[in-house]
Amino acid sequence: MGYTHYWRRVKTFDKAAFNRVVEDFKKLLPSLEAAGVKLAGPLGTGEPEIAGSKIAFNGSVNCGHPAGYDLAIPWPSPDAGGVFAENPVAGTWLAGHLVNTRTCPGDCSYESFVLERAYVPLAEWDQPDGGYWFNFCKTAFRPYDLAVTAVLVIAKHRLGDAIQVSSDGEDAHWFDARLLCQMELGYGLEYIFNADGALIAKAPRHCRSMTPLLRRGGL
Repeated sequence: MGYTHYWRRVKTFDKAAFNRVVEDFKKLLPSLEAAGVKLAGPLGTGEPEIAGSKIAFNGSVNCGHPAGYDLAIPWPSPDAGGVFAENPVAGTWLAGHLVNTRTCPGDCSYESFVLERAYVPLAEWDQPDGGYWFNFCKTAFRPYDLAVTAVLVIAKHRLGDAIQVSSDGEDAHWFDARLLCQMELGYGLEYIFNADGALIAKAPRHCRSMTPLLRRGGL
């Protein structure tokens, strides 16, 4: 149980298309850092792995963020967004705390995010469904959730039908990632979640005018 994003993918992505995913994500790193998103390797320490064959990262165990409040199984409130804020806890839900913004209790790590160009099955039971392999990342709406959602927007844009993205979150919870991609890469705001809960491109890939929305201390 916990706030999670999901994707189904073909076993091997086109090399050139995946390289574009990697290069686009690298372009976001300075803005993510400026927004307070501290990335680390898949286990929460060391450096994130962002190369031609794999994107793998987590939030940082040693993020240095304040830890002065309880945070049990966080879930975003309906209009939650941004990274950090004063008094991030907005109330409770069935299993824990509702939060108004991406936040952590002094440890930004949670589950590893891993997107490989060539998928490696976890075990014999890990089999494709209709040609697609299933994977997910439970972020608990930690700050690195912004990086996870951004790279999934990039992947959908660059890989098309080779990846299918869904989420526990609502369309509003992905706005920051879509806006960040739009600002830095020139695409992103055209992506929405359809009635089936799948991330799709609905509008033309351009935006005539856009004013960045600074919410709760940043993107």
